[in-house]
Amino acid sequence: MEPNKIIKIILPVIIILVLFISGCIQNPFVTTTTQDDFRTGSQGILMEFLTNAPPSEIYEEYPFQIGVILKNTGAYDTKNGFISFTIEEDYMELMNQNQETISFSLKGKSVSLPTGDQLIKTVKANTKKIDEQSEKHESTILVSTCYQYQTKKDITICIDTDVYDLKKMQKVCLVKDITLTPQGAPVAITKIESEMLPAEDDNLIKPAFKIQIKNVGNGEVIDKDKISDICSSEPVDYKELNIVDIKVMLSNEELECKPEPLKLKDNEDEVRCILEKGISKDKATYTSPLTIELNYGYTYSISKKIIIKK
Repeated sequence: MEPNKIIKIILPVIIILVLFISGCIQNPFVTTTTQDDFRTGSQGILMEFLTNAPPSEIYEEYPFQIGVILKNTGAYDTKNGFISFTIEEDYMELMNQNQETISFSLKGKSVSLPTGDQLIKTVKANTKKIDEQSEKHESTILVSTCYQYQTKKDITICIDTDVYDLKKMQKVCLVKDITLTPQGAPVAITKIESEMLPAEDDNLIKPAFKIQIKNVGNGEVIDKDKISDICSSEPVDYKELNIVDIKVMLSNEELECKPEPLKLKDNEDEVRCILEKGISKDKATYTSPLTIELNYGYTYSISKKIIIKK
């Protein structure tokens, strides 16, 4: 083969390889990771006791440590969360009373932090003298965390402006119910039901959505503005439980949702959202992004029994 022909064949290959390496041409065989890829799973902050902190058995009037590791296993950051330590005060005491409640922040799973953030919190404690007639006493240590969290879902839905099928044209999409898996948080959007409602103006339709929401984690939903109170020794008001704030956007339009905030019943409930301004029937049927954002507080506890011996 002539040298010039060889050069003509090899040169384009070299140019393409250089462009791939420099990033000018995207490799079709490489999948780009996005934040949405981390919005999986049904937990937020998880805790577990450190080994032997506290120990399973300990002598009376003896110092020990209570230690926990906190892990943000969800896809959202939490700031100004609280962790509280509750002990049986007749038989134990914390060495620093200011450590009954400790604040923390943890980043969630992301492209830059695929496994989420984690940290360790420890407090020093002492056992007290047990009853003279007893050889041992069983006591429980309770650790609770209270934090603000978020659930977010972006999804493409169908807006059908021809609800009575009067237009003689092929539609690009169909209105249908959508069932979802958890979104990397303890509160999940489980189902979206779409409906195109007639408006008072015959030239408009009103997109409406029934959104089902469920507590899929291992704790309780709480008012996001009351997390410090709930992780303290103050009594919890029933009104502060199961509160979820909801924001729903259809493209760039915010929908009116009722009830808002939503109060979950038996860990689940539904909210109805509607675009009151409506959409003109003159538009062809089309797809549109729907963004659902839930903001709430969450609390979760772990406990361990220890034996205090003489």
